[in-house]
Amino acid sequence: MTDSILHWNQIALDAARIDFSTDDPTKNPMPQQGGPTRTSRALAMIHIAMHDAFVGASGGTIYLGVALPAPMPLNAARIAVAYAAYLTLIDLFSNQFARIQAEHTAFIAMLSATDAEMTAGMTWGNQIANRMRADRANDNSNVPGPDYIPGDAPGAHRVDPIDPAQGFLGPNWGSVAPFGIVDLVNKVPSMPPPAMDSQIYADHYNAVLKLGSATGSTRTPDQTTIGLYWAYDGPRNLGVPPRLYNQVVREISIKKGATEAENAKLFAVVNIAMADAGIQAWHEKYVYNVWRPVVGIREADAGWGPTGLGDGNVGTAGDPYWVPLGAPRTNQPLRPAGTPNFPAYPSGHATFGTAALVATQKTLNLPANFEFNFVSEELDGKSVGTTGIRTKLNRKLTIASAIEENVLSRVYLGVHWEFDGREGERNGRFIAEKIAAAFPQKAII
Repeated sequence: MTDSILHWNQIALDAARIDFSTDDPTKNPMPQQGGPTRTSRALAMIHIAMHDAFVGASGGTIYLGVALPAPMPLNAARIAVAYAAYLTLIDLFSNQFARIQAEHTAFIAMLSATDAEMTAGMTWGNQIANRMRADRANDNSNVPGPDYIPGDAPGAHRVDPIDPAQGFLGPNWGSVAPFGIVDLVNKVPSMPPPAMDSQIYADHYNAVLKLGSATGSTRTPDQTTIGLYWAYDGPRNLGVPPRLYNQVVREISIKKGATEAENAKLFAVVNIAMADAGIQAWHEKYVYNVWRPVVGIREADAGWGPTGLGDGNVGTAGDPYWVPLGAPRTNQPLRPAGTPNFPAYPSGHATFGTAALVATQKTLNLPANFEFNFVSEELDGKSVGTTGIRTKLNRKLTIASAIEENVLSRVYLGVHWEFDGREGERNGRFIAEKIAAAFPQKAII
């Protein structure tokens, strides 16, 4: 039996991967929906359209407004899903128009629908796509804001010294209209990072100093594996974390045996939660403006850095030559690993990943110890790292262990302090729980 939601989810994930493709491994991809922020927004729009097309076709309650008064046949509902997804996809990934159009043609042919089913489904799918387009037309995602100016003070985010031309991603993304929680950035309870002279800062500093170093680290082989496995730092032919977490959710859905109707709700809730996770995380990132380990460790001691003040913590010892293992440049082996181009706190990885996994757990009513297997494309026997093709790994996980590994993976790469991950984990859980409870309405906190 055809599950239209899983089918078009895969097409959307393929679009997100191809968006980060380039024929030249020495060059950065130039995606239309660049960064985890824009990718999460795009995937939310696609999966809302799919949900509303499918659920609305049976007269159910939908996110975008009133559904059809009279149910239509299942085949027509699947045609509506396909057409709503197709139209939304080509709006967002217009460079892939021919490929996405071919996918739509093949899917429709597979259904062997009647003319009446075709007309009803495409009419409804078109209405949903138009509503989706109108709903996000003025959401501030393309409104330029004030330029971000990095600070010189100890603790303030600055560019990665290994990649000084990297720039700054998304300083105004926190002003984007939320999908699932009304007044999101003012309602999610934000917690400031630990003070630089605190014991917790020293503890987390010393952990990443040892565990995240490119050379001479105390990382175990499994910790290195975890760092790579959860990466997806926008490399060639892989893309960014929201794509990764959708892949994980697919495996959980398939293992659980979710129905087509359950998947319609599941992937809408998951992607709305991740879109709001991105908005909230980027809001906090530029409010707190916390430096990354590659800067904090190099400038910890007095005399180093723009001001020479050091971090003022008696429990830290700086290393002005420290290099992190770094976010891997998978499939771009000639480019050095680096640190993402936005402030550290909170971790976007932890916020996205926790939001997706908790949303899945709540929507499918699963225990935290629900087991599944997942092959990350970072370690799929095809992707290339600095030492050649990486060996395929089929890793056994639970929902709880996946959340924990994802949080700590960024410490093992040396690109985050652990307190970044714990704040992201806390925010992601809060966002997912509120959205899952309220959907298809927006949560009002």
